[in-house]
Amino acid sequence: MLSSRSPATISDEGRHARDRGEPITANPYPDGSEEHRIWERGYKMPDAEAGEANLKG
Repeated sequence: MLSSRSPATISDEGRHARDRGEPITANPYPDGSEEHRIWERGYKMPDAEAGEANLKG
């Protein structure tokens, strides 16, 4: 079943879950789905941004 939420919204949900201190396993989307992947990417995004900032520093 496809989500009615936009990819940006799903990504934001993952980022907000991380900000609240929830584990990555809190992903509400079915494992293997596109939504699950997008949510996880949003959850991990701060790590990627921090890595890029360190490279530029």
